[in-house]
Amino acid sequence: MIPEGMHDVLPPETAELRAIENALCRRFEAYGYGEVRTPWLEFAETLEVAEDDTLEAGYRIYDQQGHELMLRTDMTVPVARLAASRYRDKPLPLRFFYVAPSIRPWAPQRSQDGEFQQAGAELLGLSSATADAECVTLLCDALAGLGLKGYRVALGTVAFYTALVDALGLPAHDREKFLEALADKDYPLLESIAGNAQADEAALKALWRTLELSGTRDGLSQARKLATSDAMEDAIQHLVEVRDLVDDAGFGDAVTFDFGLFQDLTYYSGVIFEAYARGVGLPLASGGRYDGLLERFEWDVPGVGFAISLDRLHDALEEAGAAPAAAPVCLTFVGGLEHPQQAMELRRAGWAVRALREGAAPQARPWLVREGNSYRLELAEGAATSGSWKDMLRALERA
Repeated sequence: MIPEGMHDVLPPETAELRAIENALCRRFEAYGYGEVRTPWLEFAETLEVAEDDTLEAGYRIYDQQGHELMLRTDMTVPVARLAASRYRDKPLPLRFFYVAPSIRPWAPQRSQDGEFQQAGAELLGLSSATADAECVTLLCDALAGLGLKGYRVALGTVAFYTALVDALGLPAHDREKFLEALADKDYPLLESIAGNAQADEAALKALWRTLELSGTRDGLSQARKLATSDAMEDAIQHLVEVRDLVDDAGFGDAVTFDFGLFQDLTYYSGVIFEAYARGVGLPLASGGRYDGLLERFEWDVPGVGFAISLDRLHDALEEAGAAPAAAPVCLTFVGGLEHPQQAMELRRAGWAVRALREGAAPQARPWLVREGNSYRLELAEGAATSGSWKDMLRALERA
């Protein structure tokens, strides 16, 4: 038995996941990102700086000095902590990537596993549309490089909704509750807060109409009609610039606008995006701009990034018939335990070798059996070869 929300990963899936991880690492490195690794345990206050209920709802323990620790529930916050504590004297921008698991309490109603493996990238120190576009382009490039066809990346903006909410004229406390309810898509609570606070009716109607734009083809033109402030118009223009830059990089066909898009983490402040693929009902990846996050570590540096769910990406690749090759075919060598020098010779020739004791039954083809000074090789059912060791080496070289 294992805790709810956790899962074992067995061969050959582990080999396929490793191949995906390696391919993603190569793409991240091709854009100048360097790999970082942060500890599983962080001080609880580190993850609490995001002021996000999801990130604070983690497993907590205490060390011998009485410090409250938490199993990391997110990777962006630890990377922000790392950057603020270790890179203040380094030139900007900073580019980091990671491949790591996070742990959260199992929440099946939110489609949230207890443990989930992610590969992500963070770009710190640039607040421009060019930086946002680089992250979206890198995401597209990584998915395309794995052979995933037909994926889509939806672009939205938190800044547009923040400007809309500001137009409601809510008191500060109600504004924060309203934004949280908006992120949770808790529409009855939204109506209750707006009604009790006597929100501006025209702004409220514009908000409801904007929420209806999710997935619509003319969302951009409709959003422009609903823009009633410079902040809203700037948010739209920024989004268009990002899309155009991604198009220039060759991935414009994969990108769409979605003005109903929301992320469930509260540290996002500007452009947000999600990637989808056929056959997978949840986003493969999500990300966006989080300009205020590092300021909470007393370093006012902008940031943007994304994280890919490796399990969902693996499912999408399988659905598309593009799952990476698993581990190489393994040759079962009966007698290899007693003759490690011969097993090593096969490995040096490029074969993966599973060594068994003499007299054991072969487990699976292809197999090689030592019988005294003679050998029998079977690569496929009905295709057997017998002879000397050199005969076996020649047969395996041809295979």
